Amino acid sequence: MRVLVVLAHPDRESFNVALCREFCRGLCDAGHEPDVADLYAEGFDPRLGTTELRRMGSGVTEPEVKAFQDRILAARGLAFLFPVWWFGPPAILKGFVDRVFQENFAFRFLPGGLVEGLLSHPKALVLNTTGTGALLCRTFGFDKPLQKTFCEWTLRFCGVKEVKQVLLHNTVEADDATRREYLEQAGELGREFYG
Repeated sequence: MRVLVVLAHPDRESFNVALCREFCRGLCDAGHEPDVADLYAEGFDPRLGTTELRRMGSGVTEPEVKAFQDRILAARGLAFLFPVWWFGPPAILKGFVDRVFQENFAFRFLPGGLVEGLLSHPKALVLNTTGTGALLCRTFGFDKPLQKTFCEWTLRFCGVKEVKQVLLHNTVEADDATRREYLEQAGELGREFYG
């Protein structure tokens, strides 16, 4: 099965890129086909302009946005790999959601203010790196905003049935052994994606 893997990190030598490689290797080991949408490398423009905003939901879509929507529809699963910056995703990924997850593509409004999710993917993975330790994250709830806004109020809101978030803590100061463990974990997440 095809999995769209959305990567949001500007540094080609970052640990996030290495995690993406291992996750995709795991997907391939399990017989799946990763489609990596590297937002920085592909030059995605996260800015939502006035003209585009006014056309949203009309069926008239920018070619760049339509191409990503087609890739979403062609995939059976979704994965998002990015660092947690200021308790949320990098701006490029927020812009990706703003521009690509449009009304009448990812969701639609129903009478009475209800919303229907239009994405039919059974599963999504959100794999994040953080600069803080697990204890600090739990104590102060640093993981809660992203879990609510991205996992629940974006992906599940738009119809994705199951969303799993995995936080890899303290990656900035992690030693080589810990980083190897994280890379192995990313590969295993790919191999077990549909398990």
